Amino acid sequence: MIDPNFRLWTGSGALLNGGPYTWHFTDFDQRRLVSVTYCSPVPIPDEDHERLDATQDLCLAKLRKHIDDLETDVVRIFFSEPEGPITTSTSQDDDETMYVNNQLPIELHIPFPVKTIRFDSMTELDRMGPNVDLVTYAGVPTADGPAADTKAAFKYWFVSNGMYRKWYELQLWARLPRDHPHIVPFDAVVLDHVRGGVIGFTNVYIPGGTLKETDATVRPFRLSWFQQLLSVVDDLNYRYGIMHQDIAARNLVIDEKDNLRIFDFNFSSRISEYYDPHRDDMKGVIFTLYEILTLDEQYRQVPHAERDTAALLLQQWEKHPDVKLDSEVHEFRKVLDDWLEERKTREFKKVGTWLQWPLMPEPPLRPAPVYGLDGAVTGTEMRPAVVLMRRQLIQLNEPYLNWERPASYQLRDVLKN
Repeated sequence: MIDPNFRLWTGSGALLNGGPYTWHFTDFDQRRLVSVTYCSPVPIPDEDHERLDATQDLCLAKLRKHIDDLETDVVRIFFSEPEGPITTSTSQDDDETMYVNNQLPIELHIPFPVKTIRFDSMTELDRMGPNVDLVTYAGVPTADGPAADTKAAFKYWFVSNGMYRKWYELQLWARLPRDHPHIVPFDAVVLDHVRGGVIGFTNVYIPGGTLKETDATVRPFRLSWFQQLLSVVDDLNYRYGIMHQDIAARNLVIDEKDNLRIFDFNFSSRISEYYDPHRDDMKGVIFTLYEILTLDEQYRQVPHAERDTAALLLQQWEKHPDVKLDSEVHEFRKVLDDWLEERKTREFKKVGTWLQWPLMPEPPLRPAPVYGLDGAVTGTEMRPAVVLMRRQLIQLNEPYLNWERPASYQLRDVLKN
């Protein structure tokens, strides 16, 4: 289930002079937007920025308290005392829900066939994090009989925040070889079954947990796994021109054949452009091995630009007593040091196998209301737009994909039964 600390996200706010003060929150668990309006008994001066900012925390605390008790059609809550009661609204006038105006699959420009599946063909099994679900869907029957169901991780966007990054990740991951022994395979592009646009993608799900979830206190960490990590990082950097930029135990899994595989390209970038040297994969490898051996994660709290790999390499690494290894620490360090020395002799040289893809195109056209002088809708016209207001879609009788779902505690009850 989604970590409660990451469940709610503040997208925007509307702080009127003298009040009321409204904040719009996205609930990643229920995939819904709820606006919270604080009607302060005493107006806050416009110049008192600290108190104005504090209204966000007040609204967030109020929503956290009531979020699982709200009816599914509630779009806004109001309160005037931090510990007082709330009132609710289901009016479309109070609905600030926006959905992404998604591109059609042709805009991906992937130069080879890619499997596509519809959103409504998937069954949710778990919520792995904001905008990431564990799902299953029926396989395609063959001449030999029915195909087994596919279990996959579904990464998606239903709000525009993060949409560009996930579109970029889709483009990158889809172009990586699916038969690479140390990369989790891309699976399919997911389409909105109502409007036909691209809303996300799936990658093959590998059970057993990440190296973060089942660390070396649970299963011994193997020297061969570390060597496989170095190999796939070299392939990404030199063969495909990709810097992963988020090497960490949480992004590494061990498959059923005991091979290490890397996934999650959310922060990845082409080395030829947009590459952040502070997130260099060599730094990621160094800190990842150090954390696996020592269980010391203090450096994860340090900004990337301030992480000093040279100083860390000069230290004597002490294995944590609970960590299990199939080789001595000095053997891991020798493999690492040899790799770092070898990397010094290589340079990033663009070759024909480096991955390329187009930027995200301009947003597609969507119907927009045309208003008369009296404020009434007199017709519609097609305009480009990144997002679609739900209340406008309803007003125009336009179809839309309803992203909302029951709260996770209700999902647990359904799965149990």
